[in-house]
Amino acid sequence: MGLTKDYLKYEHAGSCGCVGSTNGQLVAIDGQTVAVSANEYLNFYNMRTTEKVNEIIESTKPITCVRQCENKPLLAIGYADGSVKLFNRENEDSEPVMFSGHKKAVNCIEFSSDGLLFATGGKDGVIVLWDILAERGMFRLHGHKESVTQMKFVRGDRFIISTSKDSLIKFWSIASQSCFYTVMDSRNEIYSMSLHRDESVLVAATSELELLVFELNWKNGAIFEQEVKSEEPSAKKATEEDMKEEDALANMANRYITTKFRGRVIRQSKGRALQLVSTHDDRFLVCVGADKVADVYRVFSEDESAKRLTKKLKSAKRKATSDSSAVSEDDVAKDVTILVTRIGEMVLPHKIKWIDVVKSVKNDGPTSIYKWYALLTDNTVHWVKMSIETTSNAVECDSVGNLDKLGHREDVRALCVSSSSSLLASGGGNEVIVWSTHSLRSSLTLTDNDIKEIVAVNFVPGDNYILTGGKNGEIGVFELSSAELVETRKAHTGAIWTIQNTPDNEGFMTASADKTVRFWGFLLVTEGSRKRISIREQKVLELPDEALAASFSPDGKFLVVALLNNTCSVYFVDTLKFFVSLYGHSLPVTCVDIAPTSKLCVTGSVDKSVKVWGLDFGDCHKSFHAHDDAVTSVLFCPGEEQLFWSAGKDGKIKQWDAVKFILVQSLDRHSSDIRCLAQFTNGSVMVSNGFSASHDKSIRCWEKTDEMVIVEEREELEREEEYEKKLIDEDDVVAGENADNEAGVASSKTSSSVVSAENIIQAIDIARNEKVQREEDPNHEPHPLIGAYNSRSLDHFIVDVIAKCRASDLDRTLLLVPLSYLTDILLAIASCTQQQYKAELCTHVAVYLTRFVLFVRLRSLRYFFRVHLSHIIASSDYVPIFEQMKTKMSEGVEKLREVTGTNLAALRLFATEMEDREQIKMFAQIELGAENPKKKRKGRKAVLKTLGKKFAVESDKTTQEES
Repeated sequence: MGLTKDYLKYEHAGSCGCVGSTNGQLVAIDGQTVAVSANEYLNFYNMRTTEKVNEIIESTKPITCVRQCENKPLLAIGYADGSVKLFNRENEDSEPVMFSGHKKAVNCIEFSSDGLLFATGGKDGVIVLWDILAERGMFRLHGHKESVTQMKFVRGDRFIISTSKDSLIKFWSIASQSCFYTVMDSRNEIYSMSLHRDESVLVAATSELELLVFELNWKNGAIFEQEVKSEEPSAKKATEEDMKEEDALANMANRYITTKFRGRVIRQSKGRALQLVSTHDDRFLVCVGADKVADVYRVFSEDESAKRLTKKLKSAKRKATSDSSAVSEDDVAKDVTILVTRIGEMVLPHKIKWIDVVKSVKNDGPTSIYKWYALLTDNTVHWVKMSIETTSNAVECDSVGNLDKLGHREDVRALCVSSSSSLLASGGGNEVIVWSTHSLRSSLTLTDNDIKEIVAVNFVPGDNYILTGGKNGEIGVFELSSAELVETRKAHTGAIWTIQNTPDNEGFMTASADKTVRFWGFLLVTEGSRKRISIREQKVLELPDEALAASFSPDGKFLVVALLNNTCSVYFVDTLKFFVSLYGHSLPVTCVDIAPTSKLCVTGSVDKSVKVWGLDFGDCHKSFHAHDDAVTSVLFCPGEEQLFWSAGKDGKIKQWDAVKFILVQSLDRHSSDIRCLAQFTNGSVMVSNGFSASHDKSIRCWEKTDEMVIVEEREELEREEEYEKKLIDEDDVVAGENADNEAGVASSKTSSSVVSAENIIQAIDIARNEKVQREEDPNHEPHPLIGAYNSRSLDHFIVDVIAKCRASDLDRTLLLVPLSYLTDILLAIASCTQQQYKAELCTHVAVYLTRFVLFVRLRSLRYFFRVHLSHIIASSDYVPIFEQMKTKMSEGVEKLREVTGTNLAALRLFATEMEDREQIKMFAQIELGAENPKKKRKGRKAVLKTLGKKFAVESDKTTQEES
């Protein structure tokens, strides 16, 4: 076809059916709104109306974690490619800020208490700290050997506590960028943790059936020895003694904390503990396991713990016999239930994946009422009201809402589009959901106790009835007007894999695993005062092996059946006589379809190949290695173009040309197995549904556009993407940095950072050429790119190109620039700093590219850098460059300080005059941390009023002294 017959591009037009992805999370926005991750979508649902009120879609990669800042309207979303996007919920029109620091999926996100920093932990075992205001990374922390599962900022955001699947709990200092303490008491993977009682009690959830409870004793920085008090049985003491020396070496830098293992608290939920969530009043704790039961614990305050200790001590003394030893308070205090105890459970219909609690609490006397949102593994969200009676510790949980009607509970196994192209039926589990193809919203749910394990669906001609086929061999007939099951028929003894209408629309056929294909006819029956459709068996075709799929030719001449014996059998429809066998696959054939011209047939197999056959003689025209896993569905496009689709368990949909034998395009938005395809008869829209057990669960719509697909361009783009992927996967070495250091560069190499580095190199090359050409020809016209940036000079042009880099990728971009371009960058930023042009960016670039000490008159600014330090020291060519930087940058920074000091003093005077005039104190929240703010305010006001016009000079001096 080439340019004589164009291929048109298909694009993703929408998604439905997925309430919450299997590896997703949810966040409680308020008392009735919850945000749930569904593949690459973050959907916002109103649980009262069970409607979707908003959505966020900013990436094609699945969402792996979501976190909301408690003090600011910020929402952070982590993706499977290691990137994080930060959204401002108050300004929904603003672009999200993107941070890239992980090579693998982001596991957890944690905000600091002031909302200025946030940390991310990934499956690569790395923790990255990000500055929200500067929109760039601060540093990354290496230390965990496995995936990081959770983090917490503690002690005024000075430290970070992290847990990992390597069974370690690490304490990190942000100031020193290092780990100063490690807890090694756990012998299993740690999945979650929670802090209580002013960060003095830590509860850790592991793969064991018990929660670990630690007591944290925070110090003021004094050097101390770690107290080792083991409560383990004697059998484990040998192991602890062997690790004693290792623990001492690992914790030599600890000046801040001691820990004491208090004990274990049993839980009832089965499997590993996935999540610990505490209420905002720090009174209760919920532990989610790999079960439909979540354990509820009560965390006692210090006063409550003292009362429980006294009560337990009296009880122990009362039970002690006269001849037994006396009961001491220390022995009773070892009981961990004095701190944390289990009081009840939350039971839901299916396994719980993730939960979150609403911040507001309703207190009705001794009863506290909490609202929870629970994401279940069967693709739904439940709204749970938990009532806890604090005196008796009685727990009562009621599900007050759910999103069951927005998707299937089990995997969708079949799709069918109505003849009017307005409805889409999806079958999976024990129900059929009818969707609107225009809005992609559920319009009807069909279910009945007699219909189970649906694997095939089909619209009856006229679109008033739907046929279903199940694994038990039963056919069900649903009437859409009444949403009722009007008839069932035990048609086969095995699973019914295919239901398809005959070409004349007077009946349908069913292909089953019982080695038969049965043909059925429609007839009209009367029940009372109404008439309905019924089905009647007409003839049976016996097969040599189990049928996995079947298809009629559009002209009604042939029936092709895919068999378990790796072949396809072609039969005449009128006589049911065998015509030809299509053999060539090495594994069972799973799907088959026939072209609209009835001359070609395409088959897909478990051997990952797709074959094109001619129905005239049964010869194989072409065999494609189509997918990286088993092919699950094939489908010809309407029309005479001879194009067909193939889908596989690798999550990809591919379009092929059956005449020229080339790959036209590939669609890869699904994240797991694709089970079936369906298409409008007019070919305007192709709807694909890809699912795997407990994965994806989405029904996606692909719309044909007017954009033309050039095969050569697509192949070139694929080669470029593969090359960029190799560049990203290569480890870039940072000069002067030890690979074994605990701290490193925050950002990771991405395709955008590679492109930005190439743009900087190109800009420097253009600037060098421009200098030469301007010397040779004074009337030389500048390069068009310089005009596009609207730069005043070549130095400004280089800085403008650097400023175009994404802030979070700037550090990594600078690492990718070769040493030979360093001189041009340093001279450009020195010149722009002198002219006060983007001075903050210029100083940051200087900080990152070299190491020097910059002295200004009022304050010495020390910038320590690491990238090209060794090369700079070894070369004398950089001496004049640094002399220029020292002079120009000092001058520029000095001017900025003067302007800033003058403006600050003027603003202070203006604020003082307004306060005197309005009798209102302004900006009170800024001075909360100052000592005696009133005295300072009075003194400053008196000076300003006395000096009058000289306020700028005096205020500048005051600013310099404060600095």
